[in-house]
Amino acid sequence: MFGYDLGIDLGTSSIVISVPGKGVVVNEPSYVAYDTETEKILYAGRRAYYLEGREPSGVSVIQPIVGGAITNYSIACRMVQFFINKIIKKSIFKPRVVAAVSALATDVERRTLISVIITAGARSVCLVEEPLCAAFGAGIDPLQPTGAFVIDIGGGTTDMAVISQGSMSQIDTLRIAGDTFDEEITRHMREKYGVLIGKRMAEEIKNRIAGAVEREEDVSMQAKGRDMFSGMPCVVEISGNEIYECLKPSFDELTSAASVLFERTTPQLVADIKDSGVILTGGCSEIYGIDKLFSQALDLDVTIAPRAELCVSKGTMVALNKMHILDQYGYRFQTKQDVRIR
Repeated sequence: MFGYDLGIDLGTSSIVISVPGKGVVVNEPSYVAYDTETEKILYAGRRAYYLEGREPSGVSVIQPIVGGAITNYSIACRMVQFFINKIIKKSIFKPRVVAAVSALATDVERRTLISVIITAGARSVCLVEEPLCAAFGAGIDPLQPTGAFVIDIGGGTTDMAVISQGSMSQIDTLRIAGDTFDEEITRHMREKYGVLIGKRMAEEIKNRIAGAVEREEDVSMQAKGRDMFSGMPCVVEISGNEIYECLKPSFDELTSAASVLFERTTPQLVADIKDSGVILTGGCSEIYGIDKLFSQALDLDVTIAPRAELCVSKGTMVALNKMHILDQYGYRFQTKQDVRIR
């Protein structure tokens, strides 16, 4: 076979690209810095991420994907093209791509995602739902008739699915994920302390001390920001259990949605899941105690997959190798003509 096959997880927070036989070759934040006058891209990925909130005059930093959906088509195309070219270099052969898509993405969102990737340089694209990819990447074979329950908590969305025999028996997508947690932390700091913090600081608080359950031995850190009233720099000491209380309503919504999903699942699949447990994937599955939270809410064993943030991308790579099987379930590569791209 000529050229490359690529697996792409184009997420709200990061873009992860895998190549069969090589593994994950790109893992960068989904940020782009561009010149506001010429709209020329200056940086993409980690460098643009660290520039966010620190932009010099004439430079803007954006996320072209928000809440799991593409919000800036042209910038998204150029960002994906930047990373694809980084992999294939000067190869004249365009790659085939398996890309992860939100489980409840609309037809318009799916077509837009295919259009972005083909415009960025792909030959053809096959979309596979994120829970299926996450299951593949976590080491589960969702093509087996036994049931598996996967919860993928990403940056923009949380995808939940009961999977059996290569299809999703029950699915749900919530717009509650990493970005929601960051916004709640920012709001908490503003309302309780009168301190404005940047997105980077909110993420640092989430990653370092946030918890899905209350800690017996509390932890703390210093949050740096700007006082709303004086406009001067200030530092506030905050605790992990304080952030737990702040995020508790969001976590309650996630566990409630997971419980409702079980109520719609057949008794035999529930029995299978009782034996196999629940798999957590996605970057936010690293938050302290989140496995314990779901375990208490569902009365099931809950496991966090190794390298959970890479599971979806690894799953797209596995899907590339199983396309001869997935083809039987209606998954196929689509070309420029199939989605009527001009």
